[in-house]
Amino acid sequence: MRSLEQKKLLTIITAHAFKNIVTEALKAREVGGYTVVDATGVGAFGVQSGALDSDSNVLIYVILSEARLNLLLEDMDALMTRSYRLKVIVTDISILPRKKSEGGVSG
Repeated sequence: MRSLEQKKLLTIITAHAFKNIVTEALKAREVGGYTVVDATGVGAFGVQSGALDSDSNVLIYVILSEARLNLLLEDMDALMTRSYRLKVIVTDISILPRKKSEGGVSG
């Protein structure tokens, strides 16, 4: 069986209007993949019903190494400093890699 690989899960919650700004920041850091999911709910900015782009959020999920995470956190912090509405959550995760690594160690 493959060994689990330790990674970080970066979850970004932002307004639908800011989705492209965040995904462009990911592309600029050469992030190979991410998942975007439409989200509704209630929070500090009121009801996000999803009826209009102006009242809908997205969740952006990125799985990456800690070294790459730190670079992205700098970018997200810069956006937040410029008053972009973001919630940034970091979680330690273990993934089952697609390939077995040589010597039993995943990299």
